[in-house]
This record gives sequence, structure tokens and C-alpha cells, in this order.
Amino acid sequence: MAASAASISLLLLLATVAIAGAETAQPLAHGATGGRTTIKDASTNKLVKSLGRFAVAEHNRRLRQGGGSAGNGDPITVRLAFTAVAAAQKQVVSGVAYYLKVIARERGAGGGGDRPIDAVVVVKAWLKPKSRELVSFMPSPK
Repeated sequence: MAASAASISLLLLLATVAIAGAETAQPLAHGATGGRTTIKDASTNKLVKSLGRFAVAEHNRRLRQGGGSAGNGDPITVRLAFTAVAAAQKQVVSGVAYYLKVIARERGAGGGGDRPIDAVVVVKAWLKPKSRELVSFMPSPK
């Protein structure tokens, strides 16, 4: 009887290990949680372009509400016009964090040339309406 119980325990242990191994061997549909993946078609991807426009519009809204300063630690104190998204990555966290290299231009006369901006937008698709939050909006070092 003891041998039978030991065999059943061993069988259950092996089955558990096999199931756990199979689950970790298969890649997740959106990449591993916490790992960043490059979005290859960033310049033409409709969602990515929409998030880039959102980042610039949110920056401008914060400037208007803050009386000329973004008030959130962002060092860019001028209103901008969205031009394009040059590169993007996404990371599965509590939602999906999009790391965008946005190209924007100062608004108004003599606005200057294109400025690369590093923006981070977090999307929580399960919320209704979909939640988008601009987490960071900083001049790009490159």
C-alpha cells in the first residue's frame, strides 16, 4: 500500500513538473511580461501614430493648464505639433507601456525644426473608455 501511495505521489509530481515546463516553454502572445519588444512598423502603425498624437496633445494640454509650464517635471515648455513617430517599443506591464520616439515641431511662427521626444504612454485596454496616460515626455538625447 505504501509503495502504491509513493508511486501515485511520484506520478503527480512528474505531471506537475511537465505541465509547468510546458507553460513556461511557450511564448506569451504579446511577449514576456516585463520585456520590451520593438514595433517594426512604428511610422505607419495607426495605433502607434495615434498614441504619438495623444502624447503631444496631452503635453500641450498640461502646458495650457499649468500656465506655460507642464507642471509634471517635463522640461519642454513650448507647445508642439505632432509630426511623426520614428520608433516604438511596447512592454506588457499593468496594461501596455508604449515607448515612443515622437518627432514634433514647435508651434507658431518660426517654430524651428523637428525635435525628437521620448514619450511613454500606458494603455489599459480593459477600462472603458480605454485608459491612456502620458507617463513621460522628455527631449530625446539622440
